[in-house]
Amino acid sequence: MHSLVDNIGIEQSLAPQTIQASALNSGNIDTLGSDTLAITVLIGAMADTLSSSVHLDLKIEHADDDGTGSPGAYAACADTDVLHFSSLSGAGVFLSLTANSQTQKRCVIGYTGGKRFVRVTATPVSLTTGGPIAMLALKGSVHQLPVANA
Repeated sequence: MHSLVDNIGIEQSLAPQTIQASALNSGNIDTLGSDTLAITVLIGAMADTLSSSVHLDLKIEHADDDGTGSPGAYAACADTDVLHFSSLSGAGVFLSLTANSQTQKRCVIGYTGGKRFVRVTATPVSLTTGGPIAMLALKGSVHQLPVANA
């Protein structure tokens, strides 16, 4: 039997923490050395009552290498850059959590855009107490096996 652990790169891109008034992001997810990427956003219970005016937006952006191994300017992804979501807004928003029934779940977005760097940002809109959030980057079809996931 093949080992999934040795064939997929797993990175904690946002440590579990409370999102409240400030946006939190995954940091720069470098896709170098892998052919596929999925970002999992783990959303806990929000203390606020979510609505169209009190919500949490999730957006995805990508950037080319600036020539130094660092990301250049990030730009919003479009529908053709992602899997499992469509109708992304012009800002790259793929999900707006506007009801508490959408929390205590995970959402996964696949990236297929072809740029080297990817970033997912969670932006709170009018949250006062907030709730827990974390993010994982899952890299597949890696070029060097086994993957060091220790």
